Amino acid sequence: MNGKERGFSLVMAVFLMVVVALLGAYMVTIGTTQQQVSTLSILGARTFAAAESGMEWGVAEVIGGSACFGSPANFTLSGGAADGYAIVATCDSPGTDMFRIAVTATRGSVGSADYSRRSIRATVTTAP
Repeated sequence: MNGKERGFSLVMAVFLMVVVALLGAYMVTIGTTQQQVSTLSILGARTFAAAESGMEWGVAEVIGGSACFGSPANFTLSGGAADGYAIVATCDSPGTDMFRIAVTATRGSVGSADYSRRSIRATVTTAP
């Protein structure tokens, strides 16, 4: 082997090291992104479940009392996966036996990594 061939081997070794390092960095980025997407998906599903629980409470209040509850009704969930969710429920009545309920569930603060918000609406009638 002459000196030129040994220099070429060094260039190839450096090139392979750079390629392997770039592939490793890419794999770490993909793994981190997948973890963030999974976390946000779970957070969104939990927030929707919190909004649904607020809606169930609102419907039970309207059906049980045949009138709107004090609007807005604010409460927080606690315990386990429900801990930290704030729920705001509102009710208005456009007719004597019709009620419109809107519920918003939030967790975290706007701009934070764990912020999530879901809103749902329903119309309830109490006519026999």
